[in-house]
Amino acid sequence: MFHEELMDLFDFIEQMSKNTSASTTATASSSSALHDKLNEENSTSDYCTWYLRVLTAAQMKSNPDRYLPFLLAEDTATGSGMMDIPTFCSREVEPMNRECGMVQVAALAECFGVGVTIEYMDGRIVQEKDGNSRKVACHEFGQDDDASFGGKKMNIALLYRPGHYDVLY
Repeated sequence: MFHEELMDLFDFIEQMSKNTSASTTATASSSSALHDKLNEENSTSDYCTWYLRVLTAAQMKSNPDRYLPFLLAEDTATGSGMMDIPTFCSREVEPMNRECGMVQVAALAECFGVGVTIEYMDGRIVQEKDGNSRKVACHEFGQDDDASFGGKKMNIALLYRPGHYDVLY
């Protein structure tokens, strides 16, 4: 079913690009239609989200030693101080309607070979190296190798507000 949804989305985008003229009104209308399609409940967006969750879990399971140190949440089922990767993925990564944490963002970024910059709006005051302070903390991560897109490493910027990530354009 995912393949059909993805192909339908590509066809929709292709049709939009053919129908869009240079006018601002047509572009705005197309953008609105794409936004609506990607935000329909139980539709394309859910399939895309599910696919990204599967990729994230696969990345974490293929390199468990990389992510295990970040899983210090108590496993109430076993009473231990850590959860193993398969358990974490089955409880926190693979199910829909679960919040994503930084370890999942890092795993997905490494899966795609992109860098990620997260600006945190959680109320912390951060001291800069020059002694100045700022209210938005910033964390950058992703693969350190030469993953590139058009000769330049692709970087995605996210804004984190407690409980939610937004893509910054």
